[in-house]
Amino acid sequence: MKSAINKQKTRISFSLLIVASLIFLTISSSIQINAAYPKQRISHNMIYDSVNDRIIMYGGSTASGDSNRVFDTWSYDYDTNEWTKLITDNSPYAYNAKIAYDSESERIISFGGSHSDHVESNQTWIYDYTENTWTQATPSNVPIMRTGSKMVYDSESDVVILFQGILHQDSNPDGVRLTFNDTWSYDYNTNTWNNITSATYPSYYWFDAVAYDTESDLIIAFGGTTTDNAYSDPTGEAYHGETWSFDYNTNTWNNITPSVSPVPRIGASMVYDSEHDLTILFGGYTHLLRTEIDHETWSFDYNTLSWTELNPDSELERRAYAMAYDSESEKIVIFGGNTGDEPNDFLDDTWVFDYDFNNWTKMPIPEVTDDTNSYFIPTLISLSIIAIVLIRRRKNK
Repeated sequence: MKSAINKQKTRISFSLLIVASLIFLTISSSIQINAAYPKQRISHNMIYDSVNDRIIMYGGSTASGDSNRVFDTWSYDYDTNEWTKLITDNSPYAYNAKIAYDSESERIISFGGSHSDHVESNQTWIYDYTENTWTQATPSNVPIMRTGSKMVYDSESDVVILFQGILHQDSNPDGVRLTFNDTWSYDYNTNTWNNITSATYPSYYWFDAVAYDTESDLIIAFGGTTTDNAYSDPTGEAYHGETWSFDYNTNTWNNITPSVSPVPRIGASMVYDSEHDLTILFGGYTHLLRTEIDHETWSFDYNTLSWTELNPDSELERRAYAMAYDSESEKIVIFGGNTGDEPNDFLDDTWVFDYDFNNWTKMPIPEVTDDTNSYFIPTLISLSIIAIVLIRRRKNK
């Protein structure tokens, strides 16, 4: 009799173990969903996570208007051309929030941005790819809330550098629009922001392109504007074509503009190609008419202080896209952006630049699949079968 009871207990315990395992599988499979492809967007951000060999993209807007802000986080694997949607419970402000990858701590740092039109933030958030979590940090002495700032990681000094931006009057209790030319550093290890603004700095504060040159241990910045109405004035007189460098060790900004440079622009991006020791600039607006989206690709060599137009064979042009350099594959990846012909002509394509071949290549859109179903449906079937077996056994007692 005891033997029969023990066997019955063993069966039930084994069944419960299977149920618990399947429930765990269902929950864990929901963490990452291969939803195949992100929506079209502008004003989002991308960085390259060198430890996990993934490009991470966050936020942006899929169309004009507050209701189209998106708060999703994605990863991109160049080797498989696969986009994966990362499911998180919390997330920072989505539109024009700035992110940088701290390779020492293996964390993504986010600051500022806007939740809705002209409602800015001064929140600091941390993303951990391994845990797939966004966590709000609470540092002291934080910069004033803002949008449109620039942020990069200085790997030599292990600090994130933030500079410039705008605070619109709707977010300012004083009802006054503010512009910033300040420079800040953030240390993840101590969770502290420090104002390191020097006496000399670039005059522009909006829409410039920046990258960190690891070989020279300098931040390189190009372009930008001093007007908040960048898309309403067709003259382009407020555009800048200066090239600046920032040295964290000496806390100095230097105007290093060479005689031959790209024409002044906004809405472009830059990344540092560590394989070729060059900073690469692409696209943007060359003046303020929406039809003048730029297609140019330039390289900047800090060693010779020279810009070179690369003239790749492609029809690629856009502004307000996101760009990152994949050091493992030695490729530059961009996603989304806007062609400028219409305000809502937002893009959802992925392009890759190969410096050695000097070409931009449009990546094919993967077949849309949802991995959630591949786990969820079999799990439900298995749970149902186990439940039926247990009920029948109980009736047969």
